[in-house]
Formats: sequence, C-alpha cells, structure tokens
Amino acid sequence: MYQVNRAYNLQIGNKEDGLLIHDLQVTFDISKSSDNTEKTNSASIEIYNLSPESLKLIDVDFPYAVFNAGYLGLNNEGSLKRLFAGEITHISTRRSGADRVTQILMGDGYVDLNHSTISKMVGPGRSVKDAIEDIRKAIPNVSRGVYNGTNINSRLIYGYPLQGTPKDMLDEIARKYNVEWQLDDGVLYAHDKTRANTENFEQAYVISKYTGLIENAYRVSGDIRRSEEDEVKKQGVQWTQLLNPDLIPGSIVKLEDTFITGWYKLTEVRHSGGYRDTDWITECRAVAIEKVVKK
Repeated sequence: MYQVNRAYNLQIGNKEDGLLIHDLQVTFDISKSSDNTEKTNSASIEIYNLSPESLKLIDVDFPYAVFNAGYLGLNNEGSLKRLFAGEITHISTRRSGADRVTQILMGDGYVDLNHSTISKMVGPGRSVKDAIEDIRKAIPNVSRGVYNGTNINSRLIYGYPLQGTPKDMLDEIARKYNVEWQLDDGVLYAHDKTRANTENFEQAYVISKYTGLIENAYRVSGDIRRSEEDEVKKQGVQWTQLLNPDLIPGSIVKLEDTFITGWYKLTEVRHSGGYRDTDWITECRAVAIEKVVKK
C-alpha cells in the first residue's frame, strides 16, 4: 500500500462525552521497551490550538486516551492502527508564537500499575508464570498475558508473597528471576531476558527496504551496564523506518538489509512525527536472538 494520505485520531475520555481530535496539528513521541522494569512505556503528544471548551473537558484526573495513526493510501483503502493507549498523567499548555500548544503525557496502565495494591500468597509448587498471572488478574484493564521462557516456568518451592503495587511486584519478580515484563495495549508480556515474547519465528515481521526501512541498519554496542560475561549483553542493531504500529518490543523480527541480516528481538521502539510538518518514523533497537528449531 502506498504510504500516503496519513491520518490520526486522538480520543480522550469515552466516545459519548469525551473529546475526539483528528484535524488539528499534533506532534507525537512514543517510546516502548521490552523491559518496563527499566523503562516504562510512555507517550508525549502535543496538540495545537485546542479550544477553551476542549481544554476544560479534558481537565480531569487521569483520563483514558487512545492515539491511532496510519496511512489511508491513495484510495482511502488503509486504516488507522493504535499507537498508544493509557492514562493521561500530566497536561500543560503554553504559548508558542501565535499558537497555543497543549502537551499531554501518557502512561500505559499507569493508574492500575501504581495506584492499587496486591496482598496474597502464591502457593508452594506453583510457578513464576503463575505468580505473574495472579498479578495480571489484579490489574483491571489487562485482558491477557503472553509468557515465554525457562525462567518463567521455574517452580516456587516455598511459594511467593505478593505484597505491594502490581508494578512493584512485577519489578521484584523480574529482577529475582531474570525476566522482562512490559504492558502494551492491555496485554502483559513476560519472558526470559534472553528470549522473546514468543518463539514464532515463522510469523516474524520482515524488516527491509520493501517494508519501509529508511537507509541502512547499523550496529550498536550492548548494554554498557552489563559485563561482557553476561549472556543478556549482546551486540545490537538500530534502524529507522516508516511508521509501523505493528512492531511490539519483545517480538522477533527478521532483518534483511544490505550489510546486516538475521533474526533479532526488538528491545526498544520509538514512534514520532508531526501531522502537518514532520515525517512519521519508527526507530528500532534490537539484539540478536538464536532461532529455535522445533523438533
């Protein structure tokens, strides 16, 4: 499909008495990570020249918002896809020349992760996966969990106490059992640090010049916070491509570039752009992952 006729909509609050924005100038900067223990998923969206009535309408505590964007194509045959959904944690308005610019900051599952508590005991003999699933069930707006890895299936011989906010508990388990977790669009992902969300290599997204890759991918050093002996520290690659909402951190992609090819796990994805002035791009960082051969 031709990457033309781009469009967006931003729904703040519910459809009945909320606010739908789709024709004003906006800029967006959305960051997602496969490891929300280290870096939570967040979005910064700036909206130009909202009316006083609209500003008053969104001036409530933690309104839920959804930002969709995409390319409709020459004949409007395309569709918008969700780039980010979550609670608005901060709203501010400033003057920029003749424009009034309202910035909203969003967090995925911010209220559910940080403003509620869990108090229960995961019984002896259950697994790390069971403990994470119990946490997931305590987060109201998380519909399902996707889990993968050996560490995830480790048995909790003496059980495990869950006492604190969902985020505190997920962070604690992640550090103790060497796993990553992230919350993205109502789905909780958790996997071993050395693995991906799933092992479905056959359905991996192919990254190439034919699927939106801009210029060439290039190699980057591994996480400087880790020692060379750490199995998680692997050489990474980075690239920029046309906006692609389908890329989820923690998922497997196949990179087919001039100088670099192979299987990679996405670790960070950043979507950015401006409706009327700036290119819409997705910047990706990934690490090499060994393909699992099914027997």
